[in-house]
Amino acid sequence: MKVAVAGAGVGGSLCARILAEKGFDVDLIDIIRTNACSIAPCAWMTTREIVPLLRTAGLNADDFILKTFASAVFCGYEVGADLITVDKPALINALRGDLPVSTHTPDTSEYDRIIDATGTARAYLPPPKNDDLVSCVQFKGTLREGRDLPEVRFIHGGYAWSFPLGGGEFHVGCLSHLEDPRLLIRTCPLFTGLDSICGCTSTLRVTSPWEGGPFVSGNVWGVGESIGCVYPLVGDGIIPAIRSVHLLIRHWEDAGAYEDAIRAEFPQMKVERDILVSLKQGQRPRLSQLRKIDPKRLGVSIGAAEAAALFLKVISSR
Repeated sequence: MKVAVAGAGVGGSLCARILAEKGFDVDLIDIIRTNACSIAPCAWMTTREIVPLLRTAGLNADDFILKTFASAVFCGYEVGADLITVDKPALINALRGDLPVSTHTPDTSEYDRIIDATGTARAYLPPPKNDDLVSCVQFKGTLREGRDLPEVRFIHGGYAWSFPLGGGEFHVGCLSHLEDPRLLIRTCPLFTGLDSICGCTSTLRVTSPWEGGPFVSGNVWGVGESIGCVYPLVGDGIIPAIRSVHLLIRHWEDAGAYEDAIRAEFPQMKVERDILVSLKQGQRPRLSQLRKIDPKRLGVSIGAAEAAALFLKVISSR
């Protein structure tokens, strides 16, 4: 079976590697990227959930972990955490193994199946009916007054962050569902004294799998962010991309079962999507909605009530 995997990010690279190991004839295809780290977006923070996922992929997470954190700072308050920053470019290279990456435009008729792992581009699947993309700006660089702990500050409709990478470098960025983050960073203290090594402006799909269909169209199957496997409020997608790949492989012959499995795997995405829809409609989400957010998924050690209060700040801050 000849397969094209379009998109050589986390999900696409892992998918191509697994299929090649199973004996498929695989072409891994991506666009030419001109930014310094050659990936977009360049998220570096994740939770310890990635450790067993990488072990399943035959990788040692310690090879990619830059720093580990037992606490983090949220709006000036230090809370318990279980977070890590990873070398995402190195991780992606390891996930794809020895597979080469081609930059040609594939002739789709030459393939038995195409895996759309192109993220927000969704280059081969038809667009979702109610697609929703959020703007994000981020930088890698040094900070004159950077903390040794991950720090998050809530801004209007989203949040800004500063994540230590080690060696005096930081990953800083801003995401907002309601305003242009490029304007918000002008007054955000986390960006004070930033000496940027590289940076990019990108979008994230926050549609969720409940509104991110179709997952399959003809011989094209989507995976990861292309089908909405990103947590809508916070925008994290590294772990969902990996988990979605394993579901795709498991349900390779059954499109309906694959779609059902994706939605069953990520119930928190539905919770966050409903909250986000309320926010964008100008409605204040109900406290009962906010209490459904699982703080453990975020890698922070706080109770549900405290997490709800934090998210109230997210959606109310200016």
